[in-house]
Amino acid sequence: MNGGWEVNVSGNTTHYRKKLYDAYGNHVGTIGICKPTKQTGKKKKAALYSFKQVSSQVLAAKTSGKAAQVSTSIRMKIGLLRKQLKNGDYDEEEILRAILHAEMVQRACDKKKKNLKMEERAERGIESEEEMPLEPEETIDEEASEEEIKELEQEEFEALMEKLEMAAEDMMEMAEETAELDEDLDEMAEALSGSMTPEDLEQLKVKHRSDEARDILKADLKYLKALFDRLQSEKENAGKASLAGGYDCGVSLSLGGMDMPVTTTSSQSMSVETGGSFDATV
Repeated sequence: MNGGWEVNVSGNTTHYRKKLYDAYGNHVGTIGICKPTKQTGKKKKAALYSFKQVSSQVLAAKTSGKAAQVSTSIRMKIGLLRKQLKNGDYDEEEILRAILHAEMVQRACDKKKKNLKMEERAERGIESEEEMPLEPEETIDEEASEEEIKELEQEEFEALMEKLEMAAEDMMEMAEETAELDEDLDEMAEALSGSMTPEDLEQLKVKHRSDEARDILKADLKYLKALFDRLQSEKENAGKASLAGGYDCGVSLSLGGMDMPVTTTSSQSMSVETGGSFDATV
């Protein structure tokens, strides 16, 4: 036999092929050997990330302060995951999947923090309105001059304008914190105006929790789909490897253009330069 082995790796299977020549250098046949590929290299570590735990922390936050703490915690997790990605010892696909989920959940958490701040401010407005004692109706003496009446109306008008200006400033400060200006401005204006009733506030809370839960669910489903695709791919590859190992792998021989049957026995052995050993009988 002259010439070396041709090696071709396909999936989890390695194919070896060698041409056979006679003493005069004529090509007389080909021998092929197939065997599972040996897995080499260091196994990657699994990402230390629980998507359910991260999502649950956001859903469980009841105050804007708690939501801010959870947001900071998620931001730290993202930083740690990025370090693990640069390290190279961890499964890159798992790390990237975790980072994408954590970033989506953190945005949902920041949105919840903003919503809770708005609700807390509206609650304070409702409470202060309920605690405020009813002022007795002022009666103007019939002998009061027309000039005194005009002065009183002017003072009330100026006080009202001052309140409106303060409300407008507060509203603009909060509006800068959100990208959803259309809906948020309407909700904010109602909360800051003091006209929101307890029933209105409860409806607003339901709407906010629903929006936040939808964002969290979207992040979870995206994470789970990526995980399912990964597992499905691994399952298909394992099936192909099993099929190759059970039916295709072994020794094949072709002489004079004709395929010759080959069976393995313990009486004859054929060594391969790669270190593998195969029994073959023609």
